This record gives sequence, structure tokens and C-alpha cells, in this order.
Amino acid sequence: MHDHDGRYRRRLAEFFADGLRAGLRVVYLSPDGEAAARADLADLADLDRLLAAGAVHVLPTADVYGADVYGTADPVDPDRVVARLAAVTEQAVADGFRGLRVSAEASEFVRTPAQRDAFARYEFLVGCYMTDHPLSALCGYEADLGDDVLAELVSLHTPEPSGQPPFQVFGCADGAIGLAGEFDPSGVAALGRLLPRLHAADETGPVVVDLAEVEYVDHRLLRSLSELAGTSGVRLSLRSPPPFAARLMALLPATYLEHARLGVQP
Repeated sequence: MHDHDGRYRRRLAEFFADGLRAGLRVVYLSPDGEAAARADLADLADLDRLLAAGAVHVLPTADVYGADVYGTADPVDPDRVVARLAAVTEQAVADGFRGLRVSAEASEFVRTPAQRDAFARYEFLVGCYMTDHPLSALCGYEADLGDDVLAELVSLHTPEPSGQPPFQVFGCADGAIGLAGEFDPSGVAALGRLLPRLHAADETGPVVVDLAEVEYVDHRLLRSLSELAGTSGVRLSLRSPPPFAARLMALLPATYLEHARLGVQP
């Protein structure tokens, strides 16, 4: 998240500098061309040399998110964006780098509900890819998107050591939906809005929800998952729940977990 006081630019320089020290190529997605990108990257030391050596690349934002949707209110194509980032990652490795770091200002892709639905699916899919590929990313969002929207967007990443935000929803290597942190009432409400965006309508079989990194499960989280299973018509399978989750499900009245489409993996 950022506003107009330069926080994103400073965080961008730190993110890219750490990546360069780790032997990664860094790619900045610029909406306004290389001259504007140079201004955004001004806090990155020795920029001219890094650009000349190929350690820093600047790509047009439209090249990754899609020229047909850039500058419009249309949603991105999640699969296409992930495929494009995978190709840029593979090229970085082929060029002798250990992997890729990429960053973009993404506010214009999440202004409408339809855009946020598609972008949440993209965040989930790219998270699945990142689990076993050398790609990491930093998105910038403007503060005028609003606190609720920002909280949901920030939560769509792998768990941070800092524990912030308090809950996270992310993609696992096998395509499962991972949950982490603590889900208080506001977190449960946000999860109810996020989960339907992550499951593709044409996917078959149960949706696995991995709870290995959830610090606390109560009836509200289980109720939210149960309601999602019923309204979406898919079976949810809870994997690696905290020890008391299965016991809690057994104790709750059958009328509380209204849908028989929520189970716990042995």
C-alpha cells in the first residue's frame, strides 16, 4: 500500500536491492515508459550500470497484464498473467540469474469488483507458482482504494514472519488454498469474500483448504467454510487443521454446519 509520499518507491528500492544481492534479476513494470521508471527507481544505487548489465529490466505494464485490458476497466486474465511472469522468470534463469523479482503499481487493476475477482485469482495462481519457482513480487496499491479492499489485497500472499497482516490466504504448491494467522470476525468476513474468487468454476473435485499455519480456529471460521461449500456446490476438504478443529466440528450441532460438504482429511 502507498499514497503519494514516496513510501512505495522506498520499499521498491529495498525490495530490489535485496534481490540484487541475492543474485536475482529485478524487473519493474512501468506504465509510463523508461524515463518515468528511472524516476521511480532513483533510490536504487548504481542504476545505469545495473540496467546496462541486464540485472535491472524495465517492461511496460501492459506487456504483463495485457495490452487489451491496460487502461480499461476490464479484468486481467489470471492464467495469462501468470504464464507471462513464468516466462520472464525462466528467461532470467537462462541468462544466469538465480531468479526474478518483479514489482508494479497495480491499483488500476483492482478498481471494480470484477477486476478484484480476477486479480485475487491471479494472486492465488502466482502464489502457487512461487512456491517452487524463483519468483517474488511486490505490488503497490494506492490508499484511496479503501481499507477493506486493501486489507483483502494485502492478505493474498504467503505468510510473513512479522505476522502482518493478521491473516493470509495463499496458494500452495499443489493448488490447495492455504490459510495462515488468526481469523477474528473481520478476518472471517474477508475470507468469505475471498474464497469464492480463488476457486475456478470449471475445477472438479474437492477444494483443499490447508490450515497448517492457522493459529486459531473457532466456530465462525468453520461456519464460513461450511456456508461457502453449500453456496458454491463444491466439497471442501480441510487439511492439517489444528488438533482441536476436528473435535470442534464433532461438538457443533449438525444444524450449525448446515452443509455436509465440509470434511477433514485424515
